[in-house]
Amino acid sequence: MKSYRKSLPPLDSLLFFNAVANNRNLNSAAEELFVTQAAVSKRIQRFEDWLGTPLFSRDGRALQITEAGTSLAADVEIALDFIERAIDKVKAPEQPVVRIAANAAVSMFWLYEQLKAFSLSDSSCNVNVSTTDSTAELLSDDHDLVILYCDGNVPGWKAINLMGGELVPAAAPKIAERAKTHAMFDSIAPTKHAPALLEYANLTPDWINWKLWLKQKGFADIAAWRTIPCNSYVHSVGKALNGEGIVLANSDMLEAEFRSGKLVRIGEAGLTPKKSYFLCCKENAPLSQSTANLRDFLTNET
Repeated sequence: MKSYRKSLPPLDSLLFFNAVANNRNLNSAAEELFVTQAAVSKRIQRFEDWLGTPLFSRDGRALQITEAGTSLAADVEIALDFIERAIDKVKAPEQPVVRIAANAAVSMFWLYEQLKAFSLSDSSCNVNVSTTDSTAELLSDDHDLVILYCDGNVPGWKAINLMGGELVPAAAPKIAERAKTHAMFDSIAPTKHAPALLEYANLTPDWINWKLWLKQKGFADIAAWRTIPCNSYVHSVGKALNGEGIVLANSDMLEAEFRSGKLVRIGEAGLTPKKSYFLCCKENAPLSQSTANLRDFLTNET
């Protein structure tokens, strides 16, 4: 086993040497190291004695680095840089990253816009976003904050109501105009040439798709409507924005798309679910200041 204690000088000698080599001035090096000029001079002299070779030459007040010092300075800079990187890998950050989780739809159409505004605020910090549509994965202990579609009762978590939202038919302007021409959602059954509904499979029993929405609103069964199958809710929104059909839009989540005119509500029919989106944090775990700042920002409590 190699004994570095026998082959290396005291490692703080390298810090003093690096400061002097970079500053070429004892006073400047002393200020950087928060010590006196005499302490720097003494430490460099000891290092030179240990090496048995001069690292600097002095001509009056001028300090010149020797050829040996120049060669050593380059390698010491690299070595200190490697040590710093190794320490950073295991050192707990002064301001821990806030880990927040949400489903794909909330992340894409609401959360990222909120985080953009948060990053420009005085309370900004590093945020890590995990996206999953699995409730079990959302409620992992790895997350500091979770946006969950629920009734607000989440064992072990404190829930703050974030947004509800009415579920309404919506489409790009041209498709919305066609839908209005065909008086869609003004009667129980659809007309033959009405635009298609962008349907998606429910991943959890809590979510509502067109099949459930039509049933609860008293319209004809989904089989009576022309539909386009989508891979996910996010996919259905994307197709709606591209003018390919009618999406079942959450009015709060897609508020930016409605405000910009990219999506237009069709008719007056809507459904307000019993559940909504809550921002959850662990009940018995203390929040870091960064986590508390993000929680307050997202819930408009700043």
